[in-house]
Amino acid sequence: MLSKANKSFKAIIFDLDGTAIPNTIEGTPSKRLVSAIAQVKDNLILCAATGRPPTYTKELFTKLCLTYPCVVSAGTKIISPVTNECLWQYPFEQDDVSKILKICSKYPYQIFINEPNIKESGILPPYPTINYPVNVVYIMKCTKKDAKSILTELNKIRSIASSEVRSWTKNHIDIHITHKKATKEYGIRKLLEILGLEKSEVAGVGDSDNDIHLFNAVGYKVAMGNGTDRLKALADITIDSVENDGLAKFIEAQLQN
Repeated sequence: MLSKANKSFKAIIFDLDGTAIPNTIEGTPSKRLVSAIAQVKDNLILCAATGRPPTYTKELFTKLCLTYPCVVSAGTKIISPVTNECLWQYPFEQDDVSKILKICSKYPYQIFINEPNIKESGILPPYPTINYPVNVVYIMKCTKKDAKSILTELNKIRSIASSEVRSWTKNHIDIHITHKKATKEYGIRKLLEILGLEKSEVAGVGDSDNDIHLFNAVGYKVAMGNGTDRLKALADITIDSVENDGLAKFIEAQLQN
């Protein structure tokens, strides 16, 4: 059931794919969302928290006119959307990268590391030795059956976190893997420290199961109408879908509170 927010906040932190834009590689924000952000930006802190790496956020952040720091790379980095400067990051332990690649090598899927060019081919097994710092590993376009098996194996590595994410490829699953202290939850906690905000002053908006981490870091939980059933069950409210400008409407409502 869709609800209207009757609370006001100092900040709104929102996901990108499936929340601010349609869940496609070429997704772009609607005119209504851009207008809503322009109307409130002098009175409200607006930040994104996304699984996308900086390579695939720069243009979107410009279109959205975001100026406050944003969480990217599945929670492993905080960057300035204006300068692209990295303000904080949290890499894997090197041994964990080897463990992750060993699990991945059992499956025929492309992986991307750190700053991938997703429009080109990723790394296929057998995977090379990685001897440089790694923040995030993406496993792309898994079948639902294989994703379940991969996540079960990854969950045995106690120092990492792995999240199921809706793929840009229909009926498939992507997996985002980070250090357990570098999920969206931890990235947003650090972001709130940088901004000098309390958790209770912040609303978070998302659509997918990986946004459970986002929900854990904010005081008010907002699920998109196109969100997963699991996320909706945890939300304080459910708003309209991304196709019906749910995020824009939620931001606009702040003008009336």
